[in-house]
Amino acid sequence: MRRFRTIWSSATLFLMGLLVYWSCGESRKPNGEVLARQHCSGCHAFPEPELLDKKTWKNGVLPYMAPRLGLSVAGSDSSIFQNYEEQKRIMELGIFPESPVVSQAEWESIVAYYLQKAPDSLLRPAPQDTLLPLPNFTPKHPKDPIAATVTSVRYDQFTRQIWVSQRPGGVFIMNRNLQIVDSLFNPESPFSDFRSVSGESWDLLSMGMMDPNDDSKGALLSIKKENGNWRGKRLINKLQRPVHATWADVNEDGYEDVIVCEYGNYTGKLAWYQGSATDSMPQRMIENSPGARMTYWKDYDGDGRKDLWVLWAQGDEQISVYLNGGKGNFAKKVLLRFPPTYGSGSFELHDFNGDGKLDILYANGDNGDKSYLLKPYHGIRIFMNKGKDKFEETFFYPLDGATQALARDFDGDGDLDIAAIAFFPDFSLSPVRSFVYLENKGNNTFLPRTFAETNRGRWLTMEAADIDEDGDLDLLLGSFYLAITPTAKEDLERWKTGNKGVLILENKLR
Repeated sequence: MRRFRTIWSSATLFLMGLLVYWSCGESRKPNGEVLARQHCSGCHAFPEPELLDKKTWKNGVLPYMAPRLGLSVAGSDSSIFQNYEEQKRIMELGIFPESPVVSQAEWESIVAYYLQKAPDSLLRPAPQDTLLPLPNFTPKHPKDPIAATVTSVRYDQFTRQIWVSQRPGGVFIMNRNLQIVDSLFNPESPFSDFRSVSGESWDLLSMGMMDPNDDSKGALLSIKKENGNWRGKRLINKLQRPVHATWADVNEDGYEDVIVCEYGNYTGKLAWYQGSATDSMPQRMIENSPGARMTYWKDYDGDGRKDLWVLWAQGDEQISVYLNGGKGNFAKKVLLRFPPTYGSGSFELHDFNGDGKLDILYANGDNGDKSYLLKPYHGIRIFMNKGKDKFEETFFYPLDGATQALARDFDGDGDLDIAAIAFFPDFSLSPVRSFVYLENKGNNTFLPRTFAETNRGRWLTMEAADIDEDGDLDLLLGSFYLAITPTAKEDLERWKTGNKGVLILENKLR
């Protein structure tokens, strides 16, 4: 009996050994989902396979992401850098690993996971609503031709003039009758942001190269007109593709500082530059990461001290608040986080429900990346502030390629309506939904409207202001015809030759 037990025990151990061997062999086979969640969620929210179709994962996003894991994929390396100098600089900064983070077999399992789980095509239901006419607004073009290469439009409330920046570096200034009355030229770059200092001088954020890059050619300029000539000086140099500026006394020393979103590409930063009695403005880092899109300086936690709200795009897409600890010290808190395919474009802070807390209006639809397809999750959203750092999505309006949304009381009825533009719309629809006005009907419901011939331009930028000074808000739209996604040739030619880069929607409420 003792010998039988010994033989049985040996057999059991042998079988158990086989099971362990087999299971270890199975575990050695790379698990694509496990690896994807491990390596594709460290820098941003995990991109579920269902967010894109198989073709886009295979030919667009995955080859582009391989260098992030230290891998070289045929056809990808030459497309991610502007030139050799940029590639060398990025490599020196360690943006891409020097050696592979995963093996070739593990990478292939990640690819297989996405291609297996991703749909053949994204399900995009046809619009369920009908866009009604926009009776209170009349479209008007300026009397003088302006090329459709507009990068920003701004209204100067002090001089009652419209400033229009263009990609080649030119700036046109129009009066309230929409006539060009002045111009200036910055040979270095277009402007991405603007501020009028009591109509006596102007601060302009010079972008550098507009296309994705990591050069430090941006600058903050201060200009004024003296004896009929424009004069200027550089306040800050060597900015990385700056796209937005907010002026505030950050460190509470009585001098005005400026917070700059240096969007960059692979590198960039969010920083504030300290004002003083001299022209020196030293940099104070907030976060050394690319993708800062825009900021607001408003109190978040009710302590009476203003905090910094930030929209991050390009990768780790999120809306965060940097709690102000005084003297320029901040503590970051992430309020909302989105997958990188969301394409964050803009956000605003408003109290939509009148409860005294700031809610968030968010537009997402940037398709200028490696996934050039229309996505059902692009559009306009409202996130209600529920307190205790919780924001709940209470409204979503699907809008392909949504770029910017402004909430204002355009119709004078006491609530907030929404004007939205889309730079990457579905051009197969009629009318093209490149501009949508959402009329607030109460109870979190909005009636969609638009104007005839929305396809007069490809709208990249928008501003709300009382241009005709009649007591209601008009809208300025800026058109940028250059396309990086498939666009009908006839549309491109019409925008290019039409010289109608600015459109005013004149509010006829008063």
